[in-house]
Order: sequence, then C-alpha cells, then structure tokens
Amino acid sequence: MPFDVILAGALGVSILLFALAGGADFGAGFWSFLARRGERAKEQQQLIEQSIGPLWEANELWIVVSAVILWSAFSPAFSAYGTALFIPFVLAIMGVLLRGAFLAFRIEAQEEAPGAYRFFGEVFGTMSIVTPFFLGAAAGAIASGRLRLNSNELPIDGFVQPWVGPFPIMVGILGVATCVYLSAIYLTIDATGNELLQEDFRLRGILAGMALGALGVVAIFATRADAPYMWEQLYPGGPGSILMAVAALCLFASLALLYFRRYEFARAAAIAQVSAVFCAWAFAQYPYLLVPDITIQDAASPRSVLVAMSILIIVYVVVLGPALWWLFRLFKSHASSKREES
Repeated sequence: MPFDVILAGALGVSILLFALAGGADFGAGFWSFLARRGERAKEQQQLIEQSIGPLWEANELWIVVSAVILWSAFSPAFSAYGTALFIPFVLAIMGVLLRGAFLAFRIEAQEEAPGAYRFFGEVFGTMSIVTPFFLGAAAGAIASGRLRLNSNELPIDGFVQPWVGPFPIMVGILGVATCVYLSAIYLTIDATGNELLQEDFRLRGILAGMALGALGVVAIFATRADAPYMWEQLYPGGPGSILMAVAALCLFASLALLYFRRYEFARAAAIAQVSAVFCAWAFAQYPYLLVPDITIQDAASPRSVLVAMSILIIVYVVVLGPALWWLFRLFKSHASSKREES
C-alpha cells in the first residue's frame, strides 16, 4: 500500500480517536451547562468534572497528531484548509482553549467563590458546543464540494459561504449531537455506584441517541441537496451505504442496551456507531482531501518525507499507546475510588 494512503489512514484514525475521546469531553460540557437546576444538579456537575478533569488535555493530543500528519504529509491540503477555512478553525481552537481554561478555573473556584463557579461553568459549557460545531462545519465544507479554490489557492466564493450551506451546518449540528450522545453513555459508566445519577444519564443517553437518529434522517436531505458527491457515495447504492446501515443498527442497539441498563455494551455499541459513520465518510470521500480539487496523491509530500512520517507514526503507537492506556487506567480508577468514598 502506498505511503500516502497509509498516512491518510493514520490521519483518519487520529481524527476518529479525537472524536471518541475528546468528543465525549465536549459533550460532557453540554451536560454540565444543562445541569444548573434540580436536586442532583451539583452531583451531576461534580461527576462531570471528576470524569474529564484529569484527562481532557490528553484527549486533545489527537488534534496535535492530526495537524502534524496533515502539515507534514499533505501540506497543500493543510495550506488550503488553513487559508480557506480559517474562520471556523479559529473559532474551534478558541473553543478548545477557553473551554480548558474555564474548566480549570471552575474546579478551583468550587469551594471559594460560588458565583465565579457558576460563571466559569457557563463559559465552559458554551465553548464545549462551539468547538464540535465549527469543526463539523469545516469538515462539511471540505467534503461537500462547496469550497473551490482559484489559481492563487484562495476560495472562489469567499471565506464564509463555503461553510454556511445546508450540508456543513448539518454536519456541525451532528457533531454536537454525537458528542452529547457519547458523553451521556460514558457518564452512565462513570456514575457506577450512584444509581440515581446513573439513571439521569441513562435517560439523557436515550434522548440524545433518538435526537441523533432524527438528525441523521434530516442529514440525508441536506446531503442530497448540497453535497452531490457524498450523496452518490453514501446513500442508496453507494459504496458507503453498507457502513451507514451498520451505523444505524449500532445506534439502535446502543439505545436498546441503555434501556435494559447494559451500560458497558451500550458504550461499545456507541463507539461502533460513531466509528461506522466515520469510516463511511472516509470511504466516501476517498481519494479526496478536498472535494473535488485535491486528492491524496496530489497533496502528498515527497516519498522521503512520507517514509519518515510513517516511521514516526510507528513510534507514536509504540510509545504513546501504552502511556495513554496507563494514564486512563490510573485516573479513571482513581476517580472511581473517590466517588465510592464520597
């Protein structure tokens, strides 16, 4: 297999891992934003803070990995994204930075300044919605064919129009909904030992999954109207249609498993659902990095760079893989023991 395809696959895997890990953190911010009233609101907020507090920075690692691969192995695509889509990307990065900062402020202010604690929580929750929306809108612009470049590699239709159409906006909304759905299911497991909190997030997971399914139906019409290439690849008769069917079955399975309180299996089904959708998207967009102007082969760096990057990816896996596994195991078990003690 050519090195450019291997590195494009590695880029896709890093983005998927960010969606599965970091995306759930963003969804937790949404649930924290909603947990302002009710008899268990404070418990819900504390659960969310304990669940994501030690790990959110590690989950953001995948953004760095994705950017390094794109910049080094596919620099023309990196340049096109950074120039034409700088508005949604800047807004998304702003959300990442402010969300992390205000989460840290919120945790520190919990005991000392209740008013500041609430204000910091509002910013944390808002920024948790901003980032997945604008990242999704940028992805929608890349895949829809709305973003066309002139001879100077500048967007023909300006810096706003490519990402404000029906398909990019729909993908942004789906990005938020997916984060919310994943987070609710993950939190049912993090709430083990507290049946009332677990039931709260079980119900929220079911509602979020139903909303995600409804949005997926609406997305069919947006894709047909605004992203003809993706429509041909994803929907009836297209090569990605089987994966989309698998995703729909996994979504239904996760809801059924939540209903019967099989939380570990529900989490596995939710991860499978998001992975199937992502693989269907990647399969449909192949071989383009920017539909229809930039392919993987067109954007690939010289072979020597691709070989060096491939070796570096192996080092990432060998060194960072076990380290991340240990980090998650250590902090998740520590958070669980703290909840049991309280």
